[in-house]
Amino acid sequence: MNLLSQIFAGATALALIAVGLLEIASHGDRRFYRIFLIKPEDVPAVRMWAMNIGAYNIAFALGIVAGLWMLNFSGDAASGSAIVIFCCTAHVLLGIWLWITEKRLLTSAVGQALVPGLAVVFYLFFR
Repeated sequence: MNLLSQIFAGATALALIAVGLLEIASHGDRRFYRIFLIKPEDVPAVRMWAMNIGAYNIAFALGIVAGLWMLNFSGDAASGSAIVIFCCTAHVLLGIWLWITEKRLLTSAVGQALVPGLAVVFYLFFR
């Protein structure tokens, strides 16, 4: 896995941790209504899903971090690359799915898919 792929994968991991923490801790905050599209009266109803999606994002980030560690330090580069590419590809697909299910979240969908997509593209085409 080349350096650019690793940089984009690392950036994806950082973004997923930041967004995951926001989803867990701030999904009901009125300042983030534009991001999450959650109205104050709906917070109790969506709390479980927001908390779990935040945890999923953090889990994917940790998968990327583990894959990058394996790639660079464990002597098992192929397995590390596979984990990183799986996690990044999943987020490309999840970004597309986000846009399909909620057109108002196009910016969020692009944000979710673009950087991990670049990691995959650089991995596939610039070895």
